[in-house]
Amino acid sequence: MSRLLCIACLIGWSALVWADSQRDPTRPLDYRASRESVSLTLNAIMAGDSRRLAIINGQSLTAGEMIANTGGVRLLQVESHSVIVGQSGRQWRLNLNDESVRRTRPAEQ
Repeated sequence: MSRLLCIACLIGWSALVWADSQRDPTRPLDYRASRESVSLTLNAIMAGDSRRLAIINGQSLTAGEMIANTGGVRLLQVESHSVIVGQSGRQWRLNLNDESVRRTRPAEQ
C-alpha cells in the first residue's frame, strides 16, 4: 500500500515539474488567460456641469466604478464621445457611434 502511495506521489510530482517546464518564460508572472470574452457596449454618455455618467451594457456608471459581469473591468474615464475602461493594467477606449450622439439645447423660454 505504501509503495503505491509513493509511486502516485512521484507521478504527481513529475507531472508538476513537466508542467512548469512548459510555461512560456516570457509570460508575465501575474498573467491569467481569460477563458471567456466580455462584450462591452457604450450605450450613452451624459455630461453635466459637475458629473459625467456613462451607460455601458445598460448599466449607469461614473469613473472608478466596476462594470457588472465583466470579470473586473472598471470605468476609468468618461470623455465627451468615448470612455476608457481598464482591467489588470490594460486599457481600452470605447467610442460612441457618431450617429447616436444627440446634442440637446436648453428649452427656450
